[in-house]
Amino acid sequence: MAGFLAMGCGGSTSTPDDGNTDSDPESGPLMPWKAGNRWSFRVTEDGQTSTKETTVGELEPVGGTGPYKDLLVNKVVTMKGAGDKTLSWQAVSEKRLVRYREQSFRASTGELELDETWDPPKLHVDESAAHTTEGASWLEDYKETKQPDAGAATTETNHDRWTVVADDESVTVPAGTFRATVLRKTGGSTTKTYWFVRGIGKVKESGGQLEELTSYEVAP
Repeated sequence: MAGFLAMGCGGSTSTPDDGNTDSDPESGPLMPWKAGNRWSFRVTEDGQTSTKETTVGELEPVGGTGPYKDLLVNKVVTMKGAGDKTLSWQAVSEKRLVRYREQSFRASTGELELDETWDPPKLHVDESAAHTTEGASWLEDYKETKQPDAGAATTETNHDRWTVVADDESVTVPAGTFRATVLRKTGGSTTKTYWFVRGIGKVKESGGQLEELTSYEVAP
């Protein structure tokens, strides 16, 4: 893999020479995006703990029937536990990492359960200066189409309110202690909070379930 490679596991980060695990908040993108990048998390939900791993794959067409089906983006594989698999198609566009399509599979059988697409694509993280400054708030509107494995597709318009809660907050997870940009997303009745660290990516997520970074391998 070309370029700078940061690796961390169980409290170590890309700066082991001085023993300080604080990441420089001015260094690198909030979500390093390159094929081969990988993040592992400890997931806590309803008192149960499991593992989750997300890996960025190579470029391929979004596919499906949506308006972006022929666009080349990264295929992303997310595995939770032993058999809970999700595929998504994502790419960086003008400092915005966005999601075009996602497929969810049944953990028990491995069969496709749900195919979702978004128009315009759904925001993952916006790295522009206007949307990483503490106190910034904006609205994201998009149409979401859901196609279950059985039954008709449905489309509805959704609205997500994003807010930059902090742009330099200390956060500690199993992979170490970092300085993070904290983002909050509220859509419908759901609120999620994300901690992103420059040069590493998402290190923590709360809301519905708790995700905490345990290891990572990234190139910008």
